[in-house]
Amino acid sequence: MLSEIKNIKRLLIFFAIVILSLQKPISGVAEEATSPIIVCLDTEAKLIPVYLTRFDSKESSFSPEYHKQLEKILQFDLSNNGMTSIVPSTSEREGFAKAEEFNIRPSDSSWKALGAYYVIKIKVNNKQLSARLFSANSDNVKSVDNIELTGLVNSDRKKIHQLSDTLHRALFNTRGIASTKILYTIKNRENNGAWCSELWECDYDGANAHKLSLSESGYVVTPVYMPPKTGFNSGTVFYVSYQTGQPKIYYQSLTENALPRRLNLMRGNQLMPAISRARDKIAFICDLTGNPDLFIQPFNPEGGPLGKPYQIFSARLATQGSPAFSPDGTRIAFVSNKDGSARIYVMDVPAPGISLKDIKAKLLTKCNKESSAPAWSPDGTKLAYCSMVKGVRQIWVYDFTTKEEKQLTQGPNNKENPTWAPNSLHLAFNTSDTGSCELFMINLNQPNAIKISSGAGEKRFPSWEPRSE
Repeated sequence: MLSEIKNIKRLLIFFAIVILSLQKPISGVAEEATSPIIVCLDTEAKLIPVYLTRFDSKESSFSPEYHKQLEKILQFDLSNNGMTSIVPSTSEREGFAKAEEFNIRPSDSSWKALGAYYVIKIKVNNKQLSARLFSANSDNVKSVDNIELTGLVNSDRKKIHQLSDTLHRALFNTRGIASTKILYTIKNRENNGAWCSELWECDYDGANAHKLSLSESGYVVTPVYMPPKTGFNSGTVFYVSYQTGQPKIYYQSLTENALPRRLNLMRGNQLMPAISRARDKIAFICDLTGNPDLFIQPFNPEGGPLGKPYQIFSARLATQGSPAFSPDGTRIAFVSNKDGSARIYVMDVPAPGISLKDIKAKLLTKCNKESSAPAWSPDGTKLAYCSMVKGVRQIWVYDFTTKEEKQLTQGPNNKENPTWAPNSLHLAFNTSDTGSCELFMINLNQPNAIKISSGAGEKRFPSWEPRSE
């Protein structure tokens, strides 16, 4: 009887750590609208000032309101890419920038008044959009032409995001993130009073939010994209579903008429899948042995699971959770309370057959005693995670280069489940307070977190779409 009580206690701790946001959130916390989220990391780079002229739409086939909406989308992208800032528009600056023809670089005497390193001119001729990027320091001009528009904002939003990423590559020789998507869940109460949590997807800025047709009605948590193969977008998602009563891991293609598949037929609760970038391993948590421990399922993206899963970490009377692979797949970060409170540990990924007693994990986070949800940056240099600070869950970042832990957010609202953008600069996370479970986006170069979700329901477990190189 005593051993059964201990097992029950361990399971209770397990669910408190890995499915904390499924419980009733902490009460008495200020509402999000009156408590702005503040990013307190020092900025890592200065933002480059860019001037975006108003759209030249004199020869356009579309309405002025439509052009204002497209301009607003492009302004958001340029203001929140973590690398550029938009110089405010004034009648004087607008006059300088547009005094010349569309294809002509503004005169040198205009740059001082503009206060910008670059000027971007946009023109819509009939149903086609063109862009010009002019440099203040050279005669170089980047031209983007023949972007076919439909006149429907929801349809053309993607094309503006693609333009933003093209301009980003022209400026910094790296891919932007405006064309990426974010996977997450929305929790609502159904008409019969039961809770329902379904899979949703949105653009990186929160727009174009839509429920994925693959999600069955029921309860789904912790979704994650499978990393894509080179040259492709991610086409498969993993998630945990309670459709059988117990949490089990499923995966499913985003293609039409695809059916969900169980990852394996293991007994016990299975939670928090994490996929290696090479797509050959799935790490997850399972309490098959009576203790919530860390397992790996060998995997082939074309054929599915390979053989049986194997256990890679266990600690007596301890709870493990939230695995996250390093980008090269050689290490794994996870949560464990094996030394008392929940903290982040890192270990080498062991090969099958290695004895558990020979597997060692290194403590990574030391500033706080309650940490969870580690997320490895795609470039491998940082680890984001959640830690309790003065009774409030905040986002922290561990830098593997400096070996320093820094608090990223502050304020009264609980923040959880950080996920990195492909550029290793932006993060998305969810808040988890009474009546306020929303998605936010931040980047390490700008001091403001931006709310990107809207509408009814509690938004949780964001997963940023990964990219192949």
